[in-house]
Amino acid sequence: HRGGSFLKNKHNNMPYDVDHEVKLVQYHIARIGNKQDDGSYITTFGELFNDEEAEQVFESLVGSLKAAKKRGILKFQGQILLMPVHAGVELHLLEPLPEGTVVEPPKPVADQ
Repeated sequence: HRGGSFLKNKHNNMPYDVDHEVKLVQYHIARIGNKQDDGSYITTFGELFNDEEAEQVFESLVGSLKAAKKRGILKFQGQILLMPVHAGVELHLLEPLPEGTVVEPPKPVADQ
C-alpha cells in the first residue's frame, strides 16, 4: 500500500484507510451533487449527511471531508462541519474520480 494513512478507529480494529475514505467522498458527492460546467460537482453538507447510501459507508464523514479538503480535492467554507448548523454549506468537489469509477464501501464488521 503506497503511503496511505492507517489509523485504528475506536469502534473496531479495522484500519481507517484515509485514501479509501477520500475516494468515497469523491464518489458520493459526484453521485448526489450537481455537475458544473467545469466538470466539478457541488452538493451541500446536509444532502451528503442525510443521503441513505452515504451514511452507511463513512467511518467518519467529517474526518473524510477534512482529509479531502486537505488534499485539495474538495473545497468548503470553515474548518469543521456540524449538523444541523452547517447543513447548507456547499461541498465543492474539485477533482471527481474518472467517469464510471465505482468505490466499494469498506467491508462490514459484525457487531460483537
